[in-house]
Amino acid sequence: MTTENTAGPPVEVDRLVTRPFFLILLFAFMFFVGIGMTLPLLPVFVKDSLGGSDIAIGVVVAIQAVSAILVRPWINPRLARFGAVRVIMWSAVLGALSMALMAYAPNVLTLVILRLVLGGAQAAMFIAMLSTIMSWVSEWRRAEAASVFSVAPYIGLAIGPVIGQMTYKAFGFTTAFVLSGVIAVVGALPILTLRKLDINLGATSDGDVTTEPAPRFYSPALLPGTVLALGMVGMVGMSAFLPLYAPELGTLDVQWMFFFYAAVVLSVRLFGRRIPDRVGPRKTGIWSTCLIIAGLVIMALTPSWPGLYLALLPLAIGIALQYPGLMALVLSDVDDRVRPSAISTFTMFFDIAQGLGGLVVGIAAALGGYRAVFGFGAMCSAIGLVILVILVLPRYARTAPVVTK
Repeated sequence: MTTENTAGPPVEVDRLVTRPFFLILLFAFMFFVGIGMTLPLLPVFVKDSLGGSDIAIGVVVAIQAVSAILVRPWINPRLARFGAVRVIMWSAVLGALSMALMAYAPNVLTLVILRLVLGGAQAAMFIAMLSTIMSWVSEWRRAEAASVFSVAPYIGLAIGPVIGQMTYKAFGFTTAFVLSGVIAVVGALPILTLRKLDINLGATSDGDVTTEPAPRFYSPALLPGTVLALGMVGMVGMSAFLPLYAPELGTLDVQWMFFFYAAVVLSVRLFGRRIPDRVGPRKTGIWSTCLIIAGLVIMALTPSWPGLYLALLPLAIGIALQYPGLMALVLSDVDDRVRPSAISTFTMFFDIAQGLGGLVVGIAAALGGYRAVFGFGAMCSAIGLVILVILVLPRYARTAPVVTK
C-alpha cells in the first residue's frame, strides 16, 4: 500500500553505511589525515627550511582555499565526462603527490604551487565523494548521510597533526611530508572497486537521460551557502583567538576546550545524525543558527573559563547541525545531473569562510580585542539567520514523501 506521509520523512530501515559508503569514508579519513599531517609542519618548514617571512607563511597556508574555490566550476563537467571514481582517483594521486613533493620544495613559490594543486585536488575529491554518496541515499536521509560523511574528514584533520608532528620530530620534514602523501593515496585504492556503482550524471529528476551539458554553477545554493559562511565566522574566530584569550582568564589548558568542542560536534554528528531529517531542514537551519548565536554571545559576555565551556556547548551543537541541515535544503529536489554543482557551490562557502573569515576576525581583534571577535561572530550569524528566514526558507517548498508499505 502506498500512502502519503504529511507528518515528516519516512522511516527507512535500509542500512546507511554500506560497504561502498564505508570505503568512501575510509578514503576521506586517510586523505584528510594526510592533509592534517602537513598543517603543523608548513609554518616551521617555511620559516626554518625556506627562510620565509610571516607573510609567506600566511600565503602558503591560505592559498589552498583559493584554488579550492576557483576549480569548482570545472568539477561537475569532469564528473559528467569521466565519472566520480576517476575524478576521485586522479584527485587522490595529484593531492598525494603535492603533499609528498612539499618535502623537496626549494623555495616558497614552489610550495605555493604545490598547495594550489592540493587545494584543487581536495575540492574535486570532496565533491565527487559527496555527490556519489548523495546519489545512493533517499532525499529524506541526505542530512543524515552528510552528517556521517563529515565525521571522516573531521577526525582525519584532528589526528593528522599529531601524526605529522610526531613523524617530524622523529624523522624530519622529508619523511613526514612523504608519509602524508603515501597515506592519502593508499586510502584511495579500494575506491577502484566501486566502478560499477559510479553515479549517472545524465539523469534528470524524472529519471530521464539528457545530453545537456552538466552545469558548472548552482545559483540557488548561494544564499544557503552565505548563511553557512556567516555561521562559520565565529568558529574561525574561536579557533584563532581562544588560545590567546583563555590564558587571560586564568587557564592555560585550552587544549581541553578544543577537545570538548570537538567531542560535542562529533557526538551530535554521529548520535544526532537523524535530527535534521526528522525535524526538517527549516527548523534545523533556524535552531542551529540560533544556537551558534547563543554560544558566541555567552563567550563574548562571560569573561571566565567556566563561561567558555558553557558557551562552547551550544556553539558546537549549532555548528554540528547547521551544515547537514542546510545541505539537505540545497539538495531538495535536485537531480543527479545538477547535484554535483549544487554541492560544489554550497561547500565553496567553507573555503570562503576560512579565507575571508580569518581576515575579518583579525580586524575585529585588532579594533576591539578578543571578546569583540566573538561578538562580531554572533552578529554575522544573526545576519545569516535573517537571510535564512527572509530569503532562503520562503523558496523552500517541502514535498511530502511517499511511503510504500
